[in-house]
Amino acid sequence: MQFLSALAARSRQSMRRLVVCAALAFAGALSAAVGLGFATYALFAAWRLQYGVVIASIGLSAIYLVLALVFFLCIRLVGAPRSAKAVSGPGEGSAGEAAALKSSPPAGGGSEAAALAVGVEIAKQLTPVQLTMLAALSGFIAGRRL
Repeated sequence: MQFLSALAARSRQSMRRLVVCAALAFAGALSAAVGLGFATYALFAAWRLQYGVVIASIGLSAIYLVLALVFFLCIRLVGAPRSAKAVSGPGEGSAGEAAALKSSPPAGGGSEAAALAVGVEIAKQLTPVQLTMLAALSGFIAGRRL
């Protein structure tokens, strides 16, 4: 009997995860459609007058790529099954993470340590190609801001 209840609980959890992933995918598609319909032309017209046609097109495509990347990461984070390490709680990470945090220079505040921890998690979850694409996109956006 316990086996059936455990199986039912797992199937409910996977069904919830599927529904949340579907809702996030729908929200991403709806957001892209609304943004494409209402904001693209107005933003393009404003940037075309200020920066020119090519820069306006590149800027708009960068905005939509970042939005798509955010929704993709949300789907991956919500859809990923929880591992034993994620359930164990904060402060009980692997020895490799602890060594990496200890070998880094002392942080001036909690926000730097949190940023380091988030960076480690993102690096673990993304493939090398995805990480390279994210770095290239971030460099492009930072370069345009400077």
